[in-house]
Amino acid sequence: MNANGIKFIRKIDKRTKSNFKFSSFQIGTLILFIVALTTQSCKQGNEQGAKPAATTPLVKVQPAMKIKMVSFIEITGTIQANVFTDIKSPADGIIESLYARENQRVEKDRIIALINPNDRVALISNNQLQVQQIETKLKATDKESDDYSLLLQELKKAQENLEYATKMYQTVSVICPMNGLVTQRWTDKGSQVGEKEKILTVSDMNSLVIKAEVNEKYFEAIKQGKKLTVILNSYPNDTLTGSISLVYPQVDPITRSVKFDIKILNFNKTLIPGMMASIKILVSAKENAIVVPEQAVLSSPDNTSFLFIVNTDSLALKRIVQTGISSGNKIEISKGLKENEKVVVAGQEMLKDSIMVKIMGTSKASNK
Repeated sequence: MNANGIKFIRKIDKRTKSNFKFSSFQIGTLILFIVALTTQSCKQGNEQGAKPAATTPLVKVQPAMKIKMVSFIEITGTIQANVFTDIKSPADGIIESLYARENQRVEKDRIIALINPNDRVALISNNQLQVQQIETKLKATDKESDDYSLLLQELKKAQENLEYATKMYQTVSVICPMNGLVTQRWTDKGSQVGEKEKILTVSDMNSLVIKAEVNEKYFEAIKQGKKLTVILNSYPNDTLTGSISLVYPQVDPITRSVKFDIKILNFNKTLIPGMMASIKILVSAKENAIVVPEQAVLSSPDNTSFLFIVNTDSLALKRIVQTGISSGNKIEISKGLKENEKVVVAGQEMLKDSIMVKIMGTSKASNK
């Protein structure tokens, strides 16, 4: 209990003695009430005194720099042969012979497969069955009977028909249309194939290119003859150079992309169709660009870009900016910022316009 409480109790005590007397219970209750009132007053005073003062936000700044900015995109492509052919069966039938396998070189105009057409197979099978049936009857017939003589005549006729069918209906030869390497074998000897069904794929390995495509907005970046950096997944330690050999004169109406071919230059290791490639393409470059770290630029709900700068009075000022090309973790500020202005690169998320800040690593006095 403080001094004011004690004085108040004494004052009450004098009055009660002069006028009337309280019971001991009433006096005790009065004392407890005064103690509680005094304690609450002290607690409120302590809470008000312990309220912390507002702190100055701590930020990290970096001067805006003027440098050359280049922007790249990275895409993937696949090695394919520009010159290849799918060799297909000329008829429904069975593959009687197949003279080439994967990774085997073949020559133009050579027989690469034989197809036994279904019509020939059916005709020969029927004649063979007829011969077998007659031979079975002969075994069960008396050689001295007239039936035996008739069966011999029927057998001779059936054998002649079988020989005629075998000679008249030949297998169909499949001719290789080009020199190249067999890069895919789609079926095997003895398999049933349909007409125009693929048997082999033959590729000209001298025509291998990387097939790739980009969104049409990068069309100007894929001029024919342009050199590109290429890394093949099969040879990750080799950085290769490719040259755009062909840009296809059409935009895909569904994907909105432009296709192009890349010829790999001066590379002596084995390349095969299907290999995956990573391609780096320069899409834009700008001299003397004002750049800042990407994390310095924030975006408002209406997609307006802004950042904070710190002036000589240690005030953080909100600045609306326009961005340009980006590369790595840097982004160009094409409008709204000057070289060497101090840009907040850390701590800016909680800032408001024209708020006093403290720059990380400096005293308050040194900020001015």
